[in-house]
Amino acid sequence: MNDQRKKLESHGGNRSAIDRRTVLERTLGATLAGAVFGGFVADIAAAGQQRGATGSPNILGPEGVRRIVTANNAQGKSFIVSDQRITTGQFPSLFKATGDNPLGPGAAGEMKEFLPTDTPQIEPALGGSSFHYVTMPAWKPDMKPLWHRTLTLDYNILLAGELVLMVDSGEVTLHPGDVVVQRNTLHAWRNNSTTEPVRWVAVLVPIRRQA
Repeated sequence: MNDQRKKLESHGGNRSAIDRRTVLERTLGATLAGAVFGGFVADIAAAGQQRGATGSPNILGPEGVRRIVTANNAQGKSFIVSDQRITTGQFPSLFKATGDNPLGPGAAGEMKEFLPTDTPQIEPALGGSSFHYVTMPAWKPDMKPLWHRTLTLDYNILLAGELVLMVDSGEVTLHPGDVVVQRNTLHAWRNNSTTEPVRWVAVLVPIRRQA
């Protein structure tokens, strides 16, 4: 009888330990779930506080993305149409073109005709596109900017360094994260550093040619 009582007490003690462990695991799991869910709710609340005029959460952060758009004026000279920060939208649209308007929106007084290319070797075939990773070395005193124009709509995104965009009407300095929409305009690039390279990506989309 004594041996049986010991065995029962032993089993009871084990069950008690198992019960305590189960309760602890369940309590810990609930705590972790609360922490995770609470963080998720906090993220949603923060996104809601950053909603813009469109009613969509701002995923770009308070500073947004700087977007520079170029165009040709009535005399065919390149200039900066806009230099602004896009700060709102759940899926922010930085630029949009269509088949009927392959250069996308621009200035009211800009040239409506397409200007001819002077560097056809870098243009993709009509109906295609090209995606380039560009590295410009540190600037040397004897280097000269390469001015050029293509029959393309170009999307440039600066990754590293300080890049200068030059157009007929002047120039702007770009920093990592800045985006340039190049619209069939004469332009050139310059590295502002004499010690570090500049890196960016460029997507070229051909536009329809004049009949």
